[in-house]
Amino acid sequence: MGTRAVKRATWMAGLLTAAALTGTPVFADPAPSEGAASTTQGAVPETAKGTPSATPAASPSTPEAGEKPAAEAVAPAANAPASSPSAAAQPIPQARPSEAGVPTGTGQPETAKSEPAKPESATAVQPETVKPEAAKQNTAADAAKPDASKPDASKDAATAPASVPAKDAATAQPASPAAPDAAKPAASVETPAAGTPTTAAAVPAVNPVVATALEKFADKTFIAGANKDDVAALTAFYTGRPAPLWIKDGAFSPQARDVIAEIRKAEDWGLDASAFDLPDLASSAASAEQGAAEAKLSLAVLKYARHARGGRVNPAAVSSIWDMAPPVKEPASVMAEISASATPGSYLTGLNPKHPQFEKLRQAMLKARGPQDEEPVDEALKVELPRKGTVKPGEEHDDIALLRKRLKVPAQSEDGANLYDAVMVEAVKAFQQEKGIKANGYLNPATRAALNAEGKPKERDSKGALDRILANMERWRWLPENLGDIYVVNNIPEYVGRVYKGEERVFEERIIVGQTTWPTPMLTSSMLYVIFRPSWGVPDGIKMKELLPRLRRASGGGGFFDQLFGGGSSGGARVLQAYGLKPTLNGRPVDANSIDWNNVDIRRFSFTQPAGGENPLGDVKFRFPNRHDVYMHDTTQKGLFAQSFRALSHGCIRVQNPERLAEVLLEADRGWDKGKVRALFNSGGEVTLERPVPVYITYFTARVDDQGKLKTYADVYGNDGRLLSALAGRSVRYRAPAANGADTVAALEEDNDVATGSTEPYTPASAPTSKKAAKKSKEKTARSTRTTNDLMMNALSGLVSN
Repeated sequence: MGTRAVKRATWMAGLLTAAALTGTPVFADPAPSEGAASTTQGAVPETAKGTPSATPAASPSTPEAGEKPAAEAVAPAANAPASSPSAAAQPIPQARPSEAGVPTGTGQPETAKSEPAKPESATAVQPETVKPEAAKQNTAADAAKPDASKPDASKDAATAPASVPAKDAATAQPASPAAPDAAKPAASVETPAAGTPTTAAAVPAVNPVVATALEKFADKTFIAGANKDDVAALTAFYTGRPAPLWIKDGAFSPQARDVIAEIRKAEDWGLDASAFDLPDLASSAASAEQGAAEAKLSLAVLKYARHARGGRVNPAAVSSIWDMAPPVKEPASVMAEISASATPGSYLTGLNPKHPQFEKLRQAMLKARGPQDEEPVDEALKVELPRKGTVKPGEEHDDIALLRKRLKVPAQSEDGANLYDAVMVEAVKAFQQEKGIKANGYLNPATRAALNAEGKPKERDSKGALDRILANMERWRWLPENLGDIYVVNNIPEYVGRVYKGEERVFEERIIVGQTTWPTPMLTSSMLYVIFRPSWGVPDGIKMKELLPRLRRASGGGGFFDQLFGGGSSGGARVLQAYGLKPTLNGRPVDANSIDWNNVDIRRFSFTQPAGGENPLGDVKFRFPNRHDVYMHDTTQKGLFAQSFRALSHGCIRVQNPERLAEVLLEADRGWDKGKVRALFNSGGEVTLERPVPVYITYFTARVDDQGKLKTYADVYGNDGRLLSALAGRSVRYRAPAANGADTVAALEEDNDVATGSTEPYTPASAPTSKKAAKKSKEKTARSTRTTNDLMMNALSGLVSN
């Protein structure tokens, strides 16, 4: 026997002696078959991985290769599994494994040195602090591995005391009685420690109907055309849901039937019932069919909720001047609320607007679908124009007097009844746009026929009436649920502004809105400032469209301003002086005569008109910041409020009685009396409102008055047709006339380019061929020049007023 064998036998004898004294079986790992891996890979203590002390060869007591360990020959019973239930009854060993000389490793032959390294994910276990739970992963001998960092381990084991501290005892793993098959790895018969669960917590089964619904929300074909936010919300809603919302015992629940019934009546709320794809569910349908019906109904519910809140059309996508954001409800909120509702059908219909005017229009819609009573015809509609002939802007013609009666546009002067002036042209253009005729302002045969057709007896166009009501109901969906405690509404087609306190109307007055070539936008904002005796800074649009053409003509000589001001080589400074405008560049005053207005960008210059009687903003301005830079204000042209057609401004809103409006707003905001407010009209100043007042610029071509009568107004900008097309699913993009377009004809021109507001220039008649014709032409030119001068004089008090 070699020296190492003698040492090994001596070591094992000492171990057996210690075991006999305490009645404790010898700890040893079972001997696996030759070349086998460790019985429990991954259970090797972290300190044994990649360290010298973890290598079996590092222990002086490790058997040599090919030699049978003495422990295996003397005590085969030690191979019993450490986790056997009887192990708990075994006495605690007298010595710590690290001090008893137990070899590091698993007790297998020297060939075990080639065992693969333990995976990185293995739990780190210190040899002296092994927890009882580790018995599930380590064999008994694993717990008995010595600390190889102690070279005198065998010596310590021989002199180990008969008792050990409680701490050390707790780290030892007891061995079970001998097993029948000593060569079988302990791990193969390992059982869990007492009190340790044998399996992970059971995962609750997914409801098959819910599982199918979730699959459908991920199916691109199934969700084609659905709103992506709705799909995302439904996926989140159904994930982890234990049961479907609409299906119960293989059929639609009462709540589902309630919802389906209300969606089918969507027409009663001004919606399109055919837009909602409702499911059918046969009795005894398979779970897959139930899941598809569940998913389809939830999609229909969210689509209805979106449409009820104005989500059918994105107004801003149709036109930049439809600057409204419908208050669409978050789909996650809809699902949370409707799932908690005992009457989900009523919940859905309750998402439609609750504004009184919306409900009045809804009742008018329901009535329009029934038998119709004939309404009296307006006397103006009975005025019939000759069917032939074309009258162009600036011309005089007897038909213009008839046209004024037909459109209710009074003459600007006593002898101007037959003159086709700028105001009359704007009224004709608005009519043409409403009727789908080219809005060129010419009184041509097509326009004459359309004007005459309105006065003839005809069958009621129930579809046309319904469409108008539906368009206006849709616009109500774009407004907030709560309009505010006090708020302002300016309705463009009606030319009326109102102030409400709750449902009480406390102010109503005529307004002037933007021309068809300078349309006032629809928008919502908040009034923040009331400014008294304001100065006026010329907007870029007016600089380009109104001021620049005049500066260029005046600077070129020989034009209207030379005639008006007595000639001269340059009229730039005189033009600005006539309007009371002070030009600056980068904050510094400039000499208008030193500028070549034909070769500069006029937008770089600022033109300011100080407060005073000629200021186009008048005495007060009401400012509600918005990206269109429109506001409400006073005006110097009070006479224009007498006209029925009042689309005359450059986009801003002129108020007929701004003094009263200021009193109403400041009394509500500050509690000021009339005297204090009126004093500000003299002293000037800016008042910042303590509570911003919501402002809504709307476009309602139909409303129900206090007597319950449906009143309609001209679609001055042609927006009803655009909205109805968009609601029908047709692609619509309305590009409003560009305010800054330098190539657009000015609203007021010289006598040779009479004001038309049209983009088509006026073409003078051919030269007269006789003295009589020449005389007539001269008189016509004089009258035209006189009228143009009158219009220009109005402009001189405020550059056609903003």
